[in-house]
Amino acid sequence: MAAAPTTLPAEAAELAAGHQLGSLQGTFTPKRLNRALFALYIFTTINLLALFVIPGLVFLWWLRRTPDFSRRQAAKRLHLFENGLIVHPESGDGRVVVRWDSVRLYQDITRKIINGIPTTTEYVYSAVGPGRDHATITHFYEGPETWGPHMQQAVLRAQGPAALESVLAGETVNFGDLSLSGTGLTARAKGLLPWSEVREIRVAAGRILVAGPGGSGAWCSTAVSDIANLHVFLAVAEHLRGHRPTA
Repeated sequence: MAAAPTTLPAEAAELAAGHQLGSLQGTFTPKRLNRALFALYIFTTINLLALFVIPGLVFLWWLRRTPDFSRRQAAKRLHLFENGLIVHPESGDGRVVVRWDSVRLYQDITRKIINGIPTTTEYVYSAVGPGRDHATITHFYEGPETWGPHMQQAVLRAQGPAALESVLAGETVNFGDLSLSGTGLTARAKGLLPWSEVREIRVAAGRILVAGPGGSGAWCSTAVSDIANLHVFLAVAEHLRGHRPTA
């Protein structure tokens, strides 16, 4: 991982030990503005406060949510461990602890296009644990192209074997809008497609496309953001498609 492990604060270390998260893999800090953008925000704030007080105050309140203008926000951290994560949510206080072996992880990666030109990419990962454990982790933290795939692979290692074993034992494993069983792949809007008829499963433009028998169109198209534990789903589905188990 790009971010090197660091020494944990006492409270985070206590949480990690209590939840048996194992060794620290990496720590990520909030993303900072570049100098030009920082200067622009200062200039905008001063002018708005001078000319339009209420809009200026609203803009200043918005700036206080960024690490460049808030020590509280700047002190937040995303810690990734062998068996889970600890994160300060972007909004609010406190820390959230989630283990890889029990989380349902959703990802939503959106590339913004303005006037036909690709600009920024927004990353939103929702980590839903058992009970009330829930965290939304975004590009608020540096390195989403690093910590995002790391989380998905960690969940795959922790849950992939058990998910495959469940299917081979005759159970149906639910991943949100799509489910897998020994019989085939089930989409909520389409029903069941037997493994013998599944020609291809691929990810493109933020969607999971499943090709069925005949024709050139997809049998179903499901948003990646509607699938829990994406890498587990893809790995188990490809195994089942290749081996075509029977229920």
